[in-house]
Amino acid sequence: MDLRRFITLKTVVEEGSFLRASQKLCCTQSTVTFHIQQLEQEFSVQLFEKIGRR
Repeated sequence: MDLRRFITLKTVVEEGSFLRASQKLCCTQSTVTFHIQQLEQEFSVQLFEKIGRR
């Protein structure tokens, strides 16, 4: 279990997007996506509904 992944999750929820979360965390969007995927796999749960671009 990695605390950074939970911080990433919290930031995505607060910012409302993976892109804005990555900017706030000073990392790439792919890193944010990876952290969320790791949490989803670890806990066998879907954290976000993927709806694509709006």
